[in-house]
Amino acid sequence: MKKKNSGFTLIEVVVVLAVVAILAAILTPNIVKSINDSKIARATNEAQVIAASMGTFYKDLGRWPTKDNVTSSADSMYLLHGKGEPMLTSGTGVVRQWSSTGTWSANADLFNNHLARNTPDGTNNVNRQYAITGKFKWNGPYLTTVEADPWGTEYSCNVRSLWEGPTYTTYAVYVLSGGENRFAETGYNQTFNTTVEPELTGDDVGFRMK
Repeated sequence: MKKKNSGFTLIEVVVVLAVVAILAAILTPNIVKSINDSKIARATNEAQVIAASMGTFYKDLGRWPTKDNVTSSADSMYLLHGKGEPMLTSGTGVVRQWSSTGTWSANADLFNNHLARNTPDGTNNVNRQYAITGKFKWNGPYLTTVEADPWGTEYSCNVRSLWEGPTYTTYAVYVLSGGENRFAETGYNQTFNTTVEPELTGDDVGFRMK
């Protein structure tokens, strides 16, 4: 007497595969969205932490980290940035401010050199370090490190607009991530003394300090 075959028929296999394909089509967009939402939440939180660290830095030293030669009275720093690939930008000239390369590369430095370590411009030269004694002194580290954002791109801050002089004081200041497309769509020169409130543009993620 022959044993009954307990395997799946071809029709049953096709039906199972069809059901799996339908479930995958339904669930995949939600999974992708959840992953991207978690990256956005992480980038938002990290931008806030960087901004808060800069605020504590200001409280301790009475000025922002905007000088490459800290013994000088003149502001010179245009950009602070984290690790990772530079954000993509369009055009030429000052718009490259959102990148650590390009026109203002000589006026850019790592967040870590000012907030995690007292090594402005990456040097241990004591004449370039922030004061560690007196009323206004570097009392860090203010954070552990600033790594790349969740998409592998560097965070940037247009610290030029924190300068003590009047030239750029009407510009909003952001700690910015280019978001999923790694493209800096938010203008570095948004003014905050107008009827139009500055805001993040496109899929940029960040925190506005001023």
